[in-house]
Amino acid sequence: GGLFGESAADNHTAKVKFGAIHVVDLGRELEHAPAADPEPSTPFVYVVGHGASQNSSPESWMQGSDVYMARVAPSGDAVNDRSAWEFYAGHGEWSRNGVSAAQPLISWGNRTGVTTITYVPAVKRFIMCVSTPTWSPFTTREFDTYLLESEHIHGPFRYITYMRAFGPQAYFVNIPSKFVSASLDPRDGSLKLMLSYSANFAMPGSHPNPLGSGYGWVLQEVKLHTRTVAEWV
Repeated sequence: GGLFGESAADNHTAKVKFGAIHVVDLGRELEHAPAADPEPSTPFVYVVGHGASQNSSPESWMQGSDVYMARVAPSGDAVNDRSAWEFYAGHGEWSRNGVSAAQPLISWGNRTGVTTITYVPAVKRFIMCVSTPTWSPFTTREFDTYLLESEHIHGPFRYITYMRAFGPQAYFVNIPSKFVSASLDPRDGSLKLMLSYSANFAMPGSHPNPLGSGYGWVLQEVKLHTRTVAEWV
């Protein structure tokens, strides 16, 4: 079942590692693919997904306890060939031994969910967006969103910010690379970007938080601040 052959008959006796898979945004034509790829002229496509490994962990389209990553050559034949995929296996290593070899990029019990990653050249960081239920395991109430950063596509990731009840029910939160400033603001070292998401599919009467949030494609301008420009570079 599914791209990697995972299946779970129920939410109590089995789990999957790659739920709600999203492609890592590396810019146009994968222009910011990691330099460590063995053949820079043919970079990998990377994907992330959320899941769990413990039967006691709630798992749904919007919730998990881990985030996993895989990569493959950017061709239709390779994408559809399970044996062509490599899975992040921890400690900077990749494995072609199937999805069972995949190890988490991050783990947080019952606090992961839909995950996206974008490379931001202005700060030389990969920024991860994670959305998860505010009230575990309910997926028709509020969702929290948090952002993490790393110099490397597979981490380690550090905390940027946590936004409780963002939307208040924002999901599929991501940072489109097309709408990220090419450089930092020289006045305060901030980074301007657009945050993309949809919200409130099960909370149509809720007060938008922030204003403009709703059940449609939402783009919100965001500025990420740091104390000094040097901290980004």
